[in-house]
Amino acid sequence: MIKRTLQEQIENKLFKGKAILLVGPWQSGKTTLIRQVLKESGYDYRFFDGDDPAVRKVLEEPNTEELRVILGTPPIIFIDEAQRIPGIGLTSKIITDQFKNKQLILSGSSSFDLSGNMNEPLTGRKWSYELLPISWEEWQNHAGYLKVE
Repeated sequence: MIKRTLQEQIENKLFKGKAILLVGPWQSGKTTLIRQVLKESGYDYRFFDGDDPAVRKVLEEPNTEELRVILGTPPIIFIDEAQRIPGIGLTSKIITDQFKNKQLILSGSSSFDLSGNMNEPLTGRKWSYELLPISWEEWQNHAGYLKVE
């Protein structure tokens, strides 16, 4: 796997009291990057896929007590394709405010953060990162310097 430059930045923000939001275009490697961060962190985590209709229904408008049951005991909560979940901004705010011992990580499309779904509810409660397709620097770090003769 090609190491992404954002990986270390995201790892350094784990358990610092704010949600981590990773946005980017389709197939840029958002899910792969977060799974790599989680694997290397060694923490147990709970994964929610926003593409799944059952997940969307459960996370759309839960109250705090319902969230306590839904989130369970893992210290990290990863919600992938979060832009597909109506009301995810408010749900994320509740998780961030009420479950201080949990690290919330969300990933979604580039338009997700700009749409207002996350900006207002998580103002001051999130770190946002944008993952673009692989950069020349990332490729060079992976494959080495390529010399043309």
